[in-house]
Amino acid sequence: MSNSIVEEPELISQIKEGSRTAFEILVSQYREKAFALAFGIVGNVEDAKDIAQEAFIRVYNNIKQFREEASFSTWFYRILVNLSKDRLRKNKYTKYSLSEPIAKNVEGGKEIFIEIKDLDYNPKRLALNKELDRMIDLAISELPEKQRLTFVLRHIEGMKIDQIAKILNCAQATVKVNLFKAVRNLRKELQPYIKEAE
Repeated sequence: MSNSIVEEPELISQIKEGSRTAFEILVSQYREKAFALAFGIVGNVEDAKDIAQEAFIRVYNNIKQFREEASFSTWFYRILVNLSKDRLRKNKYTKYSLSEPIAKNVEGGKEIFIEIKDLDYNPKRLALNKELDRMIDLAISELPEKQRLTFVLRHIEGMKIDQIAKILNCAQATVKVNLFKAVRNLRKELQPYIKEAE
């Protein structure tokens, strides 16, 4: 178990008492995850930086309202997701840039992999790989908002179903339905490209 998990309740207590040092420690523990999650949702580096910064400002200004019934991470990620959703609505589009293939998706208890294969530096296959990456980015960006958020939290951020449900303030069954629909829509959209890459 890491020190950050052990120390977190004490950090929260100190922040509530006005400790700037405790807040800086908390920020350092969540900075990278905050940026990665925001970027996974909005797909823009500058927007993701702004969202992460705004999320920390909101934490600092509202920490006294945080009731320790839920975990801090759930409360913080809910703030981050809501800010990201607001930014998406403001921008009315998103562009993803995935640095790695889409992870496994569970559909009916069966794992389904959508990935870009190693193309061994064959120029024609590399061009196809680049095109497939672009199509994955586009397909994710065109998912309905709830499906996109659920998919990013689960398969890009690696969060568990129950944590996603708490962050999105919905039932676990709703998360599962949105994941199922997201995977189905991505498979349908990407099917021609996956066949071509094989």
